[in-house]
Amino acid sequence: MKKIVTILFLLPIMFLGSYGYAEKINKALVDEQTLKNNPSIAVAKLELDNAKQAYYGSFDSFFPEATFSVASSQGISKEQPYGKKYSYGLKTSLSLFSGFQTYNGVKEQAAKVKVAQARYDRAVSDAMCTARLGYVDLMWAYETVGLSVQIRERRIKNKDLIKLKYNSGKADIGSLRIGEADVAMADYSLRKAQRHIETASASLLKAIGRNDDAVILETDEKIFLEQALPKPDYNSLITTIPEFLVAKYGQDVHKAHNAMIKGQWLPSISIFGNMGRISDKWSPDSEDWNAGIKASYPIFSGGRRYSDVKIASNGLKIASEKLKDEISGLKAKAAQHYNELIDAQEAIETKTYCLGALKLQAEISSKKYVNGLSTYSDWYAIEGNYISSQNELLDVKKDAARLRVKWDKFLGKGFANDKDRGK
Repeated sequence: MKKIVTILFLLPIMFLGSYGYAEKINKALVDEQTLKNNPSIAVAKLELDNAKQAYYGSFDSFFPEATFSVASSQGISKEQPYGKKYSYGLKTSLSLFSGFQTYNGVKEQAAKVKVAQARYDRAVSDAMCTARLGYVDLMWAYETVGLSVQIRERRIKNKDLIKLKYNSGKADIGSLRIGEADVAMADYSLRKAQRHIETASASLLKAIGRNDDAVILETDEKIFLEQALPKPDYNSLITTIPEFLVAKYGQDVHKAHNAMIKGQWLPSISIFGNMGRISDKWSPDSEDWNAGIKASYPIFSGGRRYSDVKIASNGLKIASEKLKDEISGLKAKAAQHYNELIDAQEAIETKTYCLGALKLQAEISSKKYVNGLSTYSDWYAIEGNYISSQNELLDVKKDAARLRVKWDKFLGKGFANDKDRGK
């Protein structure tokens, strides 16, 4: 990449003038600002916190309940035509056995926390990878500007060469006009590439959750030199993907819920205790207390318990089928994403080799054309192939970089740097 000063020199003055300031950024800053500013991550984190609060609240049934009451009443009865009564008391109860509903309720909420965690990881990964795609596009825009400058310089050099031959009577006016047209097209391509920096900057700022006006400057970071990945074991690979975890822990939610619903068929046992005072004075002095153990079993509930068990059982079966479908789907997607990435990386190697060969051919052809040993048509065709090959190589590098980001997105990566993950 060229240095920032060079790129700024190439950018139109009015383009930079429409922005408040220019800012330099790199991949680490993109990740950091996305985690900090992206709205979808903030929403997912709040939903994860709600799931944790519900889990903490599910422990309440393991503790006793206590209620303190104070009352004042007045009225008429047979024993007393009119009178007032005052009372205060404390009531307590503790569940000893509830058909394991309390225990399974906690298990259900714990599984829901894991589901929420996996969904949070997916939200973070999606947001981070969207931002990284924006970063790739921005770096590609600067790479395109640099290449456009080189192509423009080559087109000018070629036009000057044709002009010399035209002035000496060795080239026709049509060849000169084509050379001039190539320079005009190179100028347009450069301006277009410069304008795309504005578009890419705005997209990247949106992706990281910012709404300020800034142009993102080029960095010296290289993003197109990705090493080839070894072929993974798809069966083990998918076990860490958020969609797999959501389906897996979703099945655990239904297992716990199913067990909790079946607990309705078992009796419930609890102990209780009440104590208080009551009299017609403001400071009651008549003491009253009782304590005991209570067991209950619902004999008939109109068929509701049976329906609840059936619904819960069906829910568990549905979750199990969804997990099977998710596994097969993720394995197919893993193969597709991986092979597309390898195709793109091999395309870089092939295009790089072809570009080297075309560069050598272009150098030889230019010398022949200067010395009158090659026709204009042959020389011009080779020049066109060489320039097109330069653009093609840059495009396949961009494709490979984007596919690598999408591979990481598929895996659910992007949250490794989140220090608050799971807290």
